[in-house]
Amino acid sequence: MNEMFENHQEPISDNGVWDMFKKGDDKSLSILLSRHFRPMLHYGSKFTKDRFLVEDVIQDLFLEFLEKRDRLGDPVSVKNYLFKCLRNNLIRALKSRGEELDLVEDQDLAVESENMEMFLIALDDSAELSVKMSNYFSLLTSRQRECLFLRYYQDLSNDEIAQIMGINKQSVSNLLVRSIAILKENWVHILIYFLSFTD
Repeated sequence: MNEMFENHQEPISDNGVWDMFKKGDDKSLSILLSRHFRPMLHYGSKFTKDRFLVEDVIQDLFLEFLEKRDRLGDPVSVKNYLFKCLRNNLIRALKSRGEELDLVEDQDLAVESENMEMFLIALDDSAELSVKMSNYFSLLTSRQRECLFLRYYQDLSNDEIAQIMGINKQSVSNLLVRSIAILKENWVHILIYFLSFTD
């Protein structure tokens, strides 16, 4: 099966690689790991600052795939499946260490958010600005930050986020709307930071 990777002109999709792994090709699991390790590590850091724990959970997850290869299903999106598995395993690992997570949902809050959404996307271009913004993002709950990360850094739909987080689509919408509303309350400070950075 390795020849299939070498003779392929275009990169094989995640689902194609997953299928090859299920059929016994170990190299395909390494390909998935190389494609998704950094995004998974970044996502895991939303739950804990313990990078080693996140790395261990990711490693254990892929070892678990090897052990359960013959029982694995066919996810619609392999990336979303990896994120959901990581989330569940990481929460379980943190709870076993006695650490509680702040994952309380907020009430619905209607607010127009298009301009703020575009601004949040632009923030990703600046590491320095992101550091300055951390104080404002700390106003959000961990679940709100997770939702924003999945939406704007991973470009996932509300349906995909709902599947990963184990909540319904309306709850995702509520979390995003509330998060953006909190950040909009600090719009003046955010704008000052942004302008000072671009000068």
